[in-house]
Amino acid sequence: MKKLVRDKIPDIVKEDGSFDILSNDDYRTSLREKLVEEATEVKAANSRANLVEELGDLEEVLRAILTDASITYEEMDSIRQSKIIQRGKFDKKIAMSI
Repeated sequence: MKKLVRDKIPDIVKEDGSFDILSNDDYRTSLREKLVEEATEVKAANSRANLVEELGDLEEVLRAILTDASITYEEMDSIRQSKIIQRGKFDKKIAMSI
């Protein structure tokens, strides 16, 4: 099993690990798995400092996905803004029974 790691990890861990370069398809799959992993860590964050750190990790993975898909942050943000206009934000803390 392979786990996507940050670019400098091989230099940090030196001889303690075995590393490979992923194919484009495996990279895309690994990025999406990493997104879920980081979101789970955000969910489990138990302090403000930990939450800030995990949100930073989540954003780094999100930006990697955007770059890989040739999507600019501005393009994604424009869609986000459109959804705010059409559907609103999450400010009012509304929940729907399902």
